[in-house]
Amino acid sequence: MQTPMRRAAPHKRTPQLTDLIRVNVLVAERSGLSRRGADTAIAGHRVTTAGRAVALGERLDALAPLELDGNVLVAKPRPSAESGDELGGAEVFAWYKPVGVTTTHADPYATVTLPQALTPALGAERAARMLSIGRLDRESEGLLLLTEERRVVSPLAHPRAGLRRAYAAATKAMVAEAEFQRLRAGIRLTDGWAHAIEARGVHRDDDLPEDVRGGDMDPGQWSFISIGEGRHHEVRRLYGAISHPVLRLIRVGYGPVRLGGLTPGELRLITESERQELTRALVAAPKSKARPVAPTSR
Repeated sequence: MQTPMRRAAPHKRTPQLTDLIRVNVLVAERSGLSRRGADTAIAGHRVTTAGRAVALGERLDALAPLELDGNVLVAKPRPSAESGDELGGAEVFAWYKPVGVTTTHADPYATVTLPQALTPALGAERAARMLSIGRLDRESEGLLLLTEERRVVSPLAHPRAGLRRAYAAATKAMVAEAEFQRLRAGIRLTDGWAHAIEARGVHRDDDLPEDVRGGDMDPGQWSFISIGEGRHHEVRRLYGAISHPVLRLIRVGYGPVRLGGLTPGELRLITESERQELTRALVAAPKSKARPVAPTSR
């Protein structure tokens, strides 16, 4: 007698680790609380999902149901393929980060954190919700993109998007063409090979800040470099490798967004054309394959 075939159970998609978002981020996005305020609410067992209290540090799907004090927290709509806006309506700001600001929300060694620097322009509550797209080290200055929407941070910061980071660098002595060639060819750093997409002397149309164009430093001491990713101190390490330590470093461009006439501490919303260019970059970016969650041992 032939054994009847058993119908296979329908495959249930297991959320990938990269799909999940920290619950305090979701609470902050949906409620208007700061990240710290969300942590306090979670620690007080005031946030629930599917009838249970969530835990600090827990990760959930971006569209997971959440309630705060019994009130439903509505998830913000994600971008659809038909919308034509890969940023999903998220506001993105261009900000001139001054020297001395640490691009973190909390650091015991920081003199000025990101929220502290943004409070005069945005108010304390909104400043606490702002996230930087990539970072600039404390001693560097210039263009930093900001948003309240975590969902657009990683796509815009990842090298897949192909958004060049452009910098003006001041050095003690002029960088020679042979040294620019070395930067373009690639230099082995401690964390692997790195190279400049472009490396040359500065041009008049490089959108340099007014104090650079009219400053006392010899224009020959300034050079232009663009890179495709933002590794830790990458530009400084590249210049150090050619024996030209950087005295001053200003980011003047991030993809289509330019520093323009911004002065230290000023910010503006990105323009519609800049937004369209960022959207095109995200559409063209190759999609990553999510890593499956490692099975747990039994």
